[in-house]
Amino acid sequence: MQKLNFKDNVSETLLINVYMRHLDFKDADPILNDPFSSAVVEQIDYDFAKFNDARLSKTGTVIRAKFFDDETLRLAAEFDRPIIVQLGAGLDTRPLRLQKALPSALFYDLDLPDVIAIRDALLPKAQNNFSLPYSMLDHSWMDELVAKHGSAGYIFILEGVSMYFEKEEFKKFFIALAQKFRGYVLSDFMSEFSVRKFDSRRHDAMKHMQNAPFKMGIGGGAEVQGWDSAHICFAKEAAMLKMYKSRWSLKGRLFSLIPAFCNACKMFVFKIIGSDE
Repeated sequence: MQKLNFKDNVSETLLINVYMRHLDFKDADPILNDPFSSAVVEQIDYDFAKFNDARLSKTGTVIRAKFFDDETLRLAAEFDRPIIVQLGAGLDTRPLRLQKALPSALFYDLDLPDVIAIRDALLPKAQNNFSLPYSMLDHSWMDELVAKHGSAGYIFILEGVSMYFEKEEFKKFFIALAQKFRGYVLSDFMSEFSVRKFDSRRHDAMKHMQNAPFKMGIGGGAEVQGWDSAHICFAKEAAMLKMYKSRWSLKGRLFSLIPAFCNACKMFVFKIIGSDE
């Protein structure tokens, strides 16, 4: 068993995601069915039990992961050799989950250097799977990918990432991404209402974390498109509370009937059009 040490509090939140995928795998009828996350959890010395009562987070986390898996598979069919980049990858096991379905894809996992070191120690590499030890705000990794792959088709995935950034810094990052690459960005976003009204300390899982506040919410996909409408096109959104309705607790089903709660966190797909098009 390995104890993990993180250099910032936000990085520790990756343990919530991997544990929720582990709990889902142990269910009789899993949504995501991810054995790789269970194998990771079993290697870590950590008090995961504190998350056992976070029922909304468990369901939402695996629905979000399943949505992004399905969208990645759908969109990857547009490219001969898709480049799939997980931004803030943490301990996500998507390359292992999708490598059989996408044998021609290249997978890149980007996160802070200390997180990548933990990832590389705990997770086996999928085929054609590479690490990028950078802050996603350090745009030098973008130049590295362009130098290697030119104008290939990219799918960028930000899962459980955006809410920890100030909006202006995230907006600058997103515009730079959209102007440099062509393909798609998959991201979940909290609503402005939910960030304003609900402190992370009241969240069923995040209340167990220290100093990792929610900072950013958006008004909707049209707002993100408006950051640079020449390079960003809002393509799709999905509300997790409207998906797999039978799998939610009574509280979750009641929340799905209230728009402010139902729209508190959604998954989005954006098409990005690099400056060469």
